[in-house]
Amino acid sequence: MSNVKYSFSLNGEEWGKTQLERLEYERNLHILHSMKEHGIDIKDGNKSLSNDDIDYLTTEKAWDVSINNRLEYTGQKIIDIYKDSLAKSDEFWKKLAFSQDKPMKVSQTIMKVSGVSLKEYMGMMKSLQTDDKIGLSAHPEHFICSVTWDDGQLVGIEPFGMYGTPTLVEVKVVKDDKLGNQIKADKKADYPLAMAGETFLASDGKTPVNVAFHQFKPAEDGFEAITAVYWPEHTPKEIVDGHSLHLAMEFYGGLKLTGKLD
Repeated sequence: MSNVKYSFSLNGEEWGKTQLERLEYERNLHILHSMKEHGIDIKDGNKSLSNDDIDYLTTEKAWDVSINNRLEYTGQKIIDIYKDSLAKSDEFWKKLAFSQDKPMKVSQTIMKVSGVSLKEYMGMMKSLQTDDKIGLSAHPEHFICSVTWDDGQLVGIEPFGMYGTPTLVEVKVVKDDKLGNQIKADKKADYPLAMAGETFLASDGKTPVNVAFHQFKPAEDGFEAITAVYWPEHTPKEIVDGHSLHLAMEFYGGLKLTGKLD
């Protein structure tokens, strides 16, 4: 039996294994239906699946089918197939006009872990950016375009907050001292490790969408993390709340990928 213990707190509400894994299941089915609606032949091995077939997938099989089909459509393939959906999300974010100099909303998830060291977890997170299959396994709605760092930049697709259509973005790594004052004010002195990234629409490379700011501190038998994403002031509540869940699912997915959970 695993000695790993963990908790995820979203705005003071605890989410556990049963809730997170049920949500993973629902989002795997959702993304398979979305891909099918965009003209992709969803396959389970050599068998093409209908929409009804997708709804009869078990939790384990849904993960398997979801990962394998997303793996077939990375990079330019998925960009071309989802071009109209990506254009819709581009328009959506341009209207919201994000700026770190304006008031922002925040999605935040607090993660506490024992039985996995911070070094082990960070090693796993690095593998998310170097191995397509691992990256796709962290969250049902990740479409990977590029999972390798290039001059401190990452490219990817996902529907932010499990809302609307996917967005194609570039994430540029930044240092803490380059962040806006509101985000700097949230920095915790007792969390020695932080990761920050400014997200821009990949279509023009200059329209800002959000800022991710994740803080970590080692504990005696594990670590704690405060994961956060900052949004434009008028971002729908559904995105803000939904992305707190997205963060919990993503970081829980990473925890599973350490291989230390039952």
